[in-house]
Amino acid sequence: MIYPPPGDSYLPAADFVLLRWIIIPEHIKIIVDHIGNNYCIPIIQGKINMNQTNSEIQNPPTGFFSSLRYLGPGLILSAAIVGSGELIATTALGAKAGYALLWVILLGCLAKVVVQLEYGRYCISHGLPSFQAWNKVGRFKIFKVHWSVYCGVLFMLTNFAGQGGVLGGAAQSAAFMFPSISTQAWTIIIVIAIGLLVFHGKYGPIEKIATLLNILFASAILYCVFAIQSTDYAFSLSDLASGLTFHLPSDALVFALTAFGITGVASGEITTYPYWCMEKGYAAWTGPNDGSPEWAHRARGWIRVMTLDALISMVIYTITTCAFYILGAAVLSTQATIADGNGLIEQLSSLFTETLGEGTRNVFMICAFTVLFSTIFSNTAGFSRLWTDAFGLFRIIDWNNKKQRIRSIAVMAWIFPILSGTIYLLIQKPLFLVVLMGISNTVYLLVVAYQAIVFRYRGAISALRPSNFYDATLWISVSSIGYMAAYSAYRIFN
Repeated sequence: MIYPPPGDSYLPAADFVLLRWIIIPEHIKIIVDHIGNNYCIPIIQGKINMNQTNSEIQNPPTGFFSSLRYLGPGLILSAAIVGSGELIATTALGAKAGYALLWVILLGCLAKVVVQLEYGRYCISHGLPSFQAWNKVGRFKIFKVHWSVYCGVLFMLTNFAGQGGVLGGAAQSAAFMFPSISTQAWTIIIVIAIGLLVFHGKYGPIEKIATLLNILFASAILYCVFAIQSTDYAFSLSDLASGLTFHLPSDALVFALTAFGITGVASGEITTYPYWCMEKGYAAWTGPNDGSPEWAHRARGWIRVMTLDALISMVIYTITTCAFYILGAAVLSTQATIADGNGLIEQLSSLFTETLGEGTRNVFMICAFTVLFSTIFSNTAGFSRLWTDAFGLFRIIDWNNKKQRIRSIAVMAWIFPILSGTIYLLIQKPLFLVVLMGISNTVYLLVVAYQAIVFRYRGAISALRPSNFYDATLWISVSSIGYMAAYSAYRIFN
């Protein structure tokens, strides 16, 4: 699937047209002679975009089971989501606050999914990825680029540091299992492995690897949750109920803010979701909007498939995230502190050793490596596309040139892990780096949520108007995001 370039507009409906080109100095005009039927050809900056054709259009599946084979973008997000936030930030929050902040984890997982859905809806109906969509619907621009894109670039810069913590955690896990190779050497090995896996820019392998990693880490952590019930660390329903009181202890505020921003579908994953929806084919299968009832039917059908994709991934990451938090609350809350540095992952390994015995430490390390590697892998793939999108808007590359886009993704697939790995080697405090990423995620989430409202009311298509229930949940989602950010700021300054 080729992304539609910035500034797409469409010719009036006409299913088959005869085009005559008249060359005029410095630009091209297009004259359209209608021959019949209805077709819509996208025009891009004075040229015709022939990327979207009738051959790509496909009717959506109608049943639940037939829709399952079209899932995928959400599984890539799950591989990115269930990682640093869950293994490091969530368990650290559980260790700090016990069961009291289980509600923060649930809110972080459930509240943001409707915002994700709105990004998916806009992508399918308009055929634009996130930054280009922001630039299209936005009004206040600086050098022809909307202000929100600049916020996105700032967030992506801080993400290099956060992903450094993720990469460093994976290196610590590998070094424990293979102590003959140092953590620093493993950092370099992982950087090379990530670059080799992602630089090709193809969607299919990324989806398959992400699905496999989802199965591995979800199975491992759920097994541990059930196994803990036969130990001294067993938890009860009353323990879980105590975490639903909506109390926010001041001594756990930073970890709570981090956990809310980074658990569930974080702002970075929401922003990258449309790219995966496009590469999966949802937008291409829907086709250009020609205003016909057939197009509206296809769009509603693929939006329905996308919604199923997002909800199934939400179930996966909510269950696994809560499992990590419960383990942290049950086991690590008895420890005095969570020490940052090169011993962080080994300390977290007590999640397994305290419940299943010392012999399971290697099992935990395998699980930790899988979780953290999947995060850096999926985020490298996603953010290389975000950077490429931004480069197109800033005219660093020609977005209309497919070769330049693919080359940009390949280059960023190497730059992203190299910079992240370098930051880790310089600081070597993965918990600090992950907390920094969580806070930046929470701040950036305000921009992402605001744009979701803009999509809904400024970029909506009347034929695809969602239900009142959807609108209500979207406003609840955006309000909860704003509340958490405002309340945390109030507590920090008071």
